Amino acid sequence: MKSIKRRVYDAYAAVATMLGGPPEQAKELRSGEGADVIQLTPSGSVRLEHRLVARFHGLPESFSVLSWPETSLYRLNDVRVVGDQGNVFLKDGRWLRVCPSLEVLAPSKIRRPMPIYSRQIHSPAFHLTGRDHENHGHFLFQHLPRLLACRDLPQLPKKLKLLVAQGHQRWQGRYIQKLGLGDTTDLIECDEGTLYCDELFYVPQIRSQSSPLCRPEYYIRMRECFHRPGPKTGLPVFISRADAPDRQLLNETEAITSFERAFGSCRVVCLSQTPLDEQIELFSRAPLIAGSQGQAFAVSLFAKDSVFVILEAGEHNPWCDSFRDVAIICGNDALTLYSGTPRQTNESYTFPADKLERAWGQVKMLLQGQAILNP
Repeated sequence: MKSIKRRVYDAYAAVATMLGGPPEQAKELRSGEGADVIQLTPSGSVRLEHRLVARFHGLPESFSVLSWPETSLYRLNDVRVVGDQGNVFLKDGRWLRVCPSLEVLAPSKIRRPMPIYSRQIHSPAFHLTGRDHENHGHFLFQHLPRLLACRDLPQLPKKLKLLVAQGHQRWQGRYIQKLGLGDTTDLIECDEGTLYCDELFYVPQIRSQSSPLCRPEYYIRMRECFHRPGPKTGLPVFISRADAPDRQLLNETEAITSFERAFGSCRVVCLSQTPLDEQIELFSRAPLIAGSQGQAFAVSLFAKDSVFVILEAGEHNPWCDSFRDVAIICGNDALTLYSGTPRQTNESYTFPADKLERAWGQVKMLLQGQAILNP
């Protein structure tokens, strides 16, 4: 149910659009137009080799190409940040729309700044919220790299307030602290109202419109902070989605049983019940990690020299492939297994038992000699 604050802002957006049209947009911004624009990264691309995928399917090679655009840091003065997704309005009233994630939004529905339900920040702030802020995968793969990309620039103040989405400060703060990007006292939650900022630093997502992922170097930096080097002394891990509200693997118990028949005893974990430090230790030590696709596979940032096997419904899913690619970028092998079956009620699905049994057996043969299997 919408709060009164959200209803007020939605009503204002509807009336403003009806009377004057959608907000004017700033899709490009140059220095001197109410901003200092500092180039961060040139455009580029990299080819990622899928060694395990090629071996599993008997292909001579398998690869993907990850591309990213040129990206800049924007230093903005006297701006207004609206809503928990943090839509930025410049001093002249234009909506800043330089981030690829904003292309799917309808301008007519964008909430606009209002003096009611507003706050003001006088300290320099960095914009770290945005679309899909509530998801661990989106936050780690798309939002945190924006701060990593500019953390060492002399133009960025050493002491910054970090704008995050309302209700997510606690878990996002844990990642921010682990990466040395700030303290929980530096976080300010964007709510459904307006935040007036004297000075705001903004970096668009460093990715193309067609890809969920950005430059690989930022994922490697995160892995270097999270991963704990050492021998692979842990059991294989199966990541459960039994606690998820949707997109469950309906025959997960059967999948775990067949997984253990192939690889011996394993540890089954629900990440919602596992503290971050325990997750980092667990996935640093696990030789083999499997489970059904979801934000939990952002733990690929905690691992190196491990093997990931990611299950998914249907025949193809871009995010499933992205989890595979981040695992590879971080120095792991990874494979996606598609069920060939559609999603059902609540986006859940069943992976055919015989197909999965054969797949586990084939993976086991491919991993012989890699210290993956239990004695």
